[in-house]
Amino acid sequence: MIVVLQMLFLTSCLTTRDTNLLQKPGLGIPSYPKVNPPLEDYRVKFGDQLTIILTIVPLDQSTSRLFSLFSSANYGADDTRSFPVRVDGTIYFPYLGDIYVKGKTTFEIQQLLEKRFTEGFVDDCMVRVFLTNRYYSMIGETGSGRFPIEKEQMTIFQALGQGGSIMPYGDRRNVKIIRQMDGGTMIKSFDLRSRDIVNSEFYYIQPNDIIYIQPLGKQFLGLNSFWSVFGLASSLISFGFMIYGFATYKW
Repeated sequence: MIVVLQMLFLTSCLTTRDTNLLQKPGLGIPSYPKVNPPLEDYRVKFGDQLTIILTIVPLDQSTSRLFSLFSSANYGADDTRSFPVRVDGTIYFPYLGDIYVKGKTTFEIQQLLEKRFTEGFVDDCMVRVFLTNRYYSMIGETGSGRFPIEKEQMTIFQALGQGGSIMPYGDRRNVKIIRQMDGGTMIKSFDLRSRDIVNSEFYYIQPNDIIYIQPLGKQFLGLNSFWSVFGLASSLISFGFMIYGFATYKW
């Protein structure tokens, strides 16, 4: 019987308190302060890849020849090129040379390029800047993979929905986001069950984030429900009585 009790002690099951999301804080579920705005615009850093679309309207034939790299026509150009952000925080852009972009948003880079072109070359142009490496990764109790960020802002719930649901014994109490910052690697930990996640600093993910769901550590023999535990307990008790009967039977 002692063995049976030990087996039951080791056996645990999940409850809705362990697995449900968007629960009201309290009774072990933390509260998180609201952040306004919940997400700052992403700022470019070393290793990023920028896609830049430049559209210009040359005023004369000489200007058209100058921008022949971007145009196959005499009037107007629309060309897409990719530019890596170098260690010193710059990209090299034709005609403009080295442009410092580290720490700037894509909108700020767009404004900077338009200003430089209209000051030195043309009266009017339009620049669009996109971050090419818009991906995040998932590891742990969700499976593993690398997934695209297909919209300007992606929430932690959208990322988990795209990457795959959390396995039953994934620890929702201690979800980690590993994020590369200018000063090094930052690890953000939070309880995904709290409804205060919405509008908190943990709500939106960023490009190159790694989401890690660690195991709870309470799984035993693959049990994840009350009836699984009940069935095992019944079998163990029956087995215990059977052993006891054999041991005490007088042959």
